[in-house]
Amino acid sequence: MQITDVETIVLGSAVDAASLPAEVDERSIEISSVLVKVHTDEGITGLGESFYRSVDHNRFLASSIEAMAEHIIGSDPRDITARWHELYVHVKRAGAWGALSAIDEALWDILGKDAGTPVYRLLGGRASEVNAYATFPVEKTPDELVESANWLANKGFKAMKIGAGFGIEADRERIRTITDGIPDDFGLAIDANTSYSFPEALAVAKTASDHELEWFEEPISHMDIEGQADLNQQVSVPISGYQTHTPHYPVVDHLRANALEIYQPSLDYAGGVTGANRVATLVEAFNKRLVPHALGPAVNYAASLHVAAASRACSLIEFAVLADDIDDPGEYIAGPYVDNPEVIHVRDGGEIPPPERPGLGIELDDEAVETLSVD
Repeated sequence: MQITDVETIVLGSAVDAASLPAEVDERSIEISSVLVKVHTDEGITGLGESFYRSVDHNRFLASSIEAMAEHIIGSDPRDITARWHELYVHVKRAGAWGALSAIDEALWDILGKDAGTPVYRLLGGRASEVNAYATFPVEKTPDELVESANWLANKGFKAMKIGAGFGIEADRERIRTITDGIPDDFGLAIDANTSYSFPEALAVAKTASDHELEWFEEPISHMDIEGQADLNQQVSVPISGYQTHTPHYPVVDHLRANALEIYQPSLDYAGGVTGANRVATLVEAFNKRLVPHALGPAVNYAASLHVAAASRACSLIEFAVLADDIDDPGEYIAGPYVDNPEVIHVRDGGEIPPPERPGLGIELDDEAVETLSVD
């Protein structure tokens, strides 16, 4: 089998932009994406996907995918490790991590389709049940978030993550108000998106510890491993991160420093299935937790589910609830271009299994793809 062509399709967002904390320069993320189709001479087409924060940035991403794809045309897509490292040589110089990630996902999709089995089985099979926590980026007051937490808990979500970085006192008050109002068996996590200095993060982390939050995500610069380690040792709230690191190699430095309790690789950025699965293996060896960052679109989300299901270090995955006017918060609404959306769904009780069809398990609605395409 040989790769004959790599096709890119820039898709516009079908949902409203997700909001970020006030201290972050860019306050929203469009859930637009670049869909990748890797074609082969045996008629099998693999799907992959990555995304940046806007349609304009995704046009640039599409160009980088096309440039990187030139290095693998004519090669066997089933030799994924070889293809990954061939691309890595170029990507580490060009910074085209989204390109590597999308192509890698598509190669795993081809391998699964060729073998007639879902990707998670190729990774070793299901290691544990994976449940969903809800990222809830809808801008609301603390009292409104308490109401939303009860709605999410009734579905079976195990926890809710909200933005932080609004200032020390504002974050402290949000933590107190929300934890006082949510169900006892429902957790709260906060995400500062690297917006705090160390002293600010420490002050918020102490309150987060007092109220037994699930984790404090990216409290300070993701490059400050020493600072993360210091926080992780001073407070009881678990410090989490890694969504802005690529690929799996920096995990070693974090693990040696005991910088994070929870590792959150983003498949669209960390080198796809291959990169994230390697993160999972390293994390397990140090008895840390894997909770994939998965705010993105449908094909990439399906790939994330396969990695999550195959990892013994993973029992939880992110699920973005991007609207509060829907009956079922477990419905995946960011992928209307998927012909079988039912394969991405949080079950009552909170479990979210990987798709069972061969490969990544996603089928496209070609008409919807054409409608959402911005090329």
